[in-house]
Amino acid sequence: MSYTVLARRYRSTSFDTIVGQEPIARTLKNAIESDRTAHAYLFCGTRGVGKTSMARIFARELNRSHELQEENKIGEAVFRGNDLDVIEIDGASNRGVQEARDLIASAGLAPSRCKYRIFIIDEVHMLTTPAFNALLKTMEEPPSHVKFILCTTEPHKVPSTIQSRCQKFDFKAITTSKIIDHLKFILQKEKINADDEVIAEVAMLGNGSMRDALSILDRLLAGGSTTIKLEEMEDLLGLPSQTAMYQLCTAVAHSKLQDAFLSSDALISSGISLDRVLEVLAMSFRNALIGKVCGADTPMLELSDGAREIITTIGNQLNESQLTYMIALCDATSRQVRRGGTGRALFDATIARLCMSSSIAQAGNILFSNEPSARNKKKRITTNSSPSTKPVVVTPKQAEKAVTSIPSKEVNWESIRTCIARTPGLKRIVTYLEFSKLDGQKLTLEISVDGTDSVNYILAQRQRIEQTLAQEFGGTFTVVIVSKQQATSAPSVTDSFDAVKNDELVQTARGLFEGTIVQVIATPPEDT
Repeated sequence: MSYTVLARRYRSTSFDTIVGQEPIARTLKNAIESDRTAHAYLFCGTRGVGKTSMARIFARELNRSHELQEENKIGEAVFRGNDLDVIEIDGASNRGVQEARDLIASAGLAPSRCKYRIFIIDEVHMLTTPAFNALLKTMEEPPSHVKFILCTTEPHKVPSTIQSRCQKFDFKAITTSKIIDHLKFILQKEKINADDEVIAEVAMLGNGSMRDALSILDRLLAGGSTTIKLEEMEDLLGLPSQTAMYQLCTAVAHSKLQDAFLSSDALISSGISLDRVLEVLAMSFRNALIGKVCGADTPMLELSDGAREIITTIGNQLNESQLTYMIALCDATSRQVRRGGTGRALFDATIARLCMSSSIAQAGNILFSNEPSARNKKKRITTNSSPSTKPVVVTPKQAEKAVTSIPSKEVNWESIRTCIARTPGLKRIVTYLEFSKLDGQKLTLEISVDGTDSVNYILAQRQRIEQTLAQEFGGTFTVVIVSKQQATSAPSVTDSFDAVKNDELVQTARGLFEGTIVQVIATPPEDT
């Protein structure tokens, strides 16, 4: 007799043996018992999570009757996919409109020996649009003896008109812990011994798919060994050595660059690709981060006890920001090395950066503490200079407390005025400016009444005037420009400015356009 793979041999045959989809199994079972089954169902989910198995179990239970003498044979035929009344159709092979018409014609026939004629369409998203359209009417109002069960891994490709005619069930990825339990059950049945690390690694490689995990386990059992060790699994599957990976993580955690290079070179020499090493390295740092934040006993860490201890030790050597930086760096580099080119050089540089992460973090903190926020650099604040004027003042907050040089030339209003006047673009502006005060390197200017119409343009040139003076005289100048426009009988400028500044609509507009309040003008009241 030919060998039957584990995924088929240990396929679920009842609602009670379904793994990972218990809520759906319970719902369908109760629907049959209460006789509240719909005419069409849509099972959605990734590969290997039990959609087709659930469809066959559901179909068998719908047609189960103790009055039938061939009840067991009918059930076996349903699971083989060759029962007369439970018809399985491959959507990829029968995707045209003609196949849909044949299905509609077949639906009109009464079941041969069971209560229902059930159509299971696997990979239904492969049907063409005309085929879907041909099925619409039949799926909405099928004969009373017909049931449809549609299965798909890509529900977004199924038209909404079809989905609206079905009861939809979303099959979630199976948790690693449940896959581990099922693998232990199968190994016990097969009388195979395996290390806990092996079972945990196979379950994680399954990535939520029971069929994928069982296929990997089949590869390990193909050699005929009755005991599976971790080293044997790594050799058979071409996985990085966990011992070498933990040595690399430990070297990185202790900033030992030489040890890190030696460990990474050993991994690459064993035939592991650069991107695969980085992927496993990122996952190791992820586990260390989760263990550090949530504790080593958290269910988020699906590891053996020995692996938890190692991960905890690594996490204790690093802080959360370092681990987050390391994960992001490994992910970014793994995508770059796949493109070829200088992949090994980039890989080694990444290992070096990981070892120097603590130094990089310290340098970043120093720069961050000394560097003013870019947002503060752009911020301008309008203030009031005197209660008798209506000011339009745009001043920066005093520049960050940096050391400034002393002007190398004598500074006075005449020299300042001459410097501004001969600068292209500022010659016209200087005619609207009047000297107010020069306090060290802080120059206060007033806009004359003639320049009232050009206030916004003049204020926009403040930074350029500062740069011009710095180039001419040396040192750093702070220029304050004040409007000399006389106040009217409008409300207090300070109160008006505060009211406008705190207005919700104004704040929203400033956030959208990164704007600055330059001037507040009170409008005259309307005549009543």
